[in-house]
Amino acid sequence: MTQQFERRATRLLRDHDALSPPVDVEALARTLGMSVNFEELDSDVSGLMLIEDGHVKVAINAAHHRHRQRFTLAHEIGHMLLHVTGDRVFVDRRFFRNEWSSKGELREEIEANAFAAALLMPGLLIRQHVDAKKGITDIDVFRLATLFAVSEQAMTLRLVKLNYIEPD
Repeated sequence: MTQQFERRATRLLRDHDALSPPVDVEALARTLGMSVNFEELDSDVSGLMLIEDGHVKVAINAAHHRHRQRFTLAHEIGHMLLHVTGDRVFVDRRFFRNEWSSKGELREEIEANAFAAALLMPGLLIRQHVDAKKGITDIDVFRLATLFAVSEQAMTLRLVKLNYIEPD
């Protein structure tokens, strides 16, 4: 299933000529017809998306770190492309992502996270910037995280998922 999200994210990036790091996720969202606003939200809410009558409105927590904001927006794009069949509201709480989705209790959250990771850190691009034979150091993780404008934690998880490094 992860390969499905990888292919879909890569195709989306190619179709919109956005397959270079860091992915301009805001421009991509707007190209997809999403209205994106950075707003004051409860601290445990990373973002929310309202889909009503074909209009997609996204609010991203303005107080959160830029890396969190980028991942949240990519996550909402994932929901829109993978899970929308009509009017719907998605509320992306940090609790869902960290606690429930990691335990496999919310399939849609897991899928949106997998899609977001593939969108922001496409395996195709990571392969271009990694020498797998040499091994990956902490400095490499920092360099990749900086290049892709994501957190070191997100990059580490992605590198584990792509089998470049072993999980702790």
